[in-house]
Amino acid sequence: MNEKTNGREKVDVLIAGGGVAGVAAAAALSQLGLDILIVEPGPSFGRRLAGELIHPPGIDGLCQLGLLDEDAPLGSIVKGFAIFPSVQDAGSPCMVLPYGESGGKQRSGLAIEHSLLKEQLLDRVRGFPGVSARIGARVVGIEGGGSEPFTAVVSDDGVETRIEARLIIAADGPMSQLRKMAGITHDTQRYSGMMGAEVDDAYLPNAGYGNIFLNPAGVAYAYSIGNGRARIMFEVLKDAEPKESIKAHLSFFPEALREAVEQHLVENKPLAAANFCIIPKTSVKHNFALVGDARGCCHPLTASGITAAVKDALILRDALRETKTGEQFNFAAALKRYARVGDRLQLTRRTLAEELREAFLAQTPEAMLLNQCIFSYWRNSPTGRRRSMELLSTLDSSIFSLATQYAMVALHAFRLLPRWAEEKAFLAWNKGVYKLLFKTLEFQHTAIAQWLRV
Repeated sequence: MNEKTNGREKVDVLIAGGGVAGVAAAAALSQLGLDILIVEPGPSFGRRLAGELIHPPGIDGLCQLGLLDEDAPLGSIVKGFAIFPSVQDAGSPCMVLPYGESGGKQRSGLAIEHSLLKEQLLDRVRGFPGVSARIGARVVGIEGGGSEPFTAVVSDDGVETRIEARLIIAADGPMSQLRKMAGITHDTQRYSGMMGAEVDDAYLPNAGYGNIFLNPAGVAYAYSIGNGRARIMFEVLKDAEPKESIKAHLSFFPEALREAVEQHLVENKPLAAANFCIIPKTSVKHNFALVGDARGCCHPLTASGITAAVKDALILRDALRETKTGEQFNFAAALKRYARVGDRLQLTRRTLAEELREAFLAQTPEAMLLNQCIFSYWRNSPTGRRRSMELLSTLDSSIFSLATQYAMVALHAFRLLPRWAEEKAFLAWNKGVYKLLFKTLEFQHTAIAQWLRV
């Protein structure tokens, strides 16, 4: 259904934003035979840092949607993560966490330069049945609301058109203007900034893995993005001076990688971005839905943004299928289901990122104890490593699973008691254990509350 009259059009679905989230939503809804219009303003000026890693569930979703070829993937294969703690135990420079196997086959993710990924996916989806795109156009207003469905006002080369859609999807990123236009408020917390550089991937200490360096200056990442290139990203905490922060990060790098980055920064200006936690009050309103980062984002430590966006698209598609009666789609019922299922994923993803960030960056006794408990759990439990990666990659998005794993991690505090006693830090250990046990009960309460939610 695509009807045009004077200054007005009708489509089934209008998607604002042609990034990964918008393209995935278009591909998913194309499978339902809907008429879909993507409105994409086009590339922003200058290069910027954005999500570049896709976990295995995201790869599976993109392949299922026909947006990615399993036999000829873009970018660089990622087998898991190699995590370097700021305080290293003897003989243990890093903890390697592979994604694990599925059906006897090693699961893997993908890292690719964000602008290239967006360009490739948008180009492919424009050939899908029922999908059209207006590049260079922008949604400049949302009209209606109350008892009336929303109508989008689209500006294309200075000409405004009102587009009536049975479903309007905001896929315009964490600072979504459409979310604001629709009157959906949100809570925002700015964590830090990111500075990025690029070097030859031969300098990476663990080829084929995402390298994560933990230290008091924040979190640093190093991973291949294809064609022999590696992205290096440094977190710059609030009130920290960027150059001094990068210098502190580099002191934890292997010598060869450190020297390569230093040389790059002498010759090039680093890319920049900001890290936010954004939690909208709702993800749906009338005939309006948020997907991807517009729906909410968290600290990038779990690198789950792109994967969550793809899963949003699949959840929305399945919700429409499951609420369809005969040949009629029940958009209102589908959006309620989408919100309920998707909110569970967001809660688990956000909570995991918050707890890992607290454990790896805070300097309180309970955070330092939790940090040591996590690494003890990983060192001593292959099952723990596998379950942790399932949660981190969103393969498992259950808050119950996260609560259970947190409790398993907390129990390692008792394994660490002799070390803390030897360091005459028993009081700090005691305080840390109390906090961890209290947080474990909080997790259980959150899990039960979500299960009871209708």
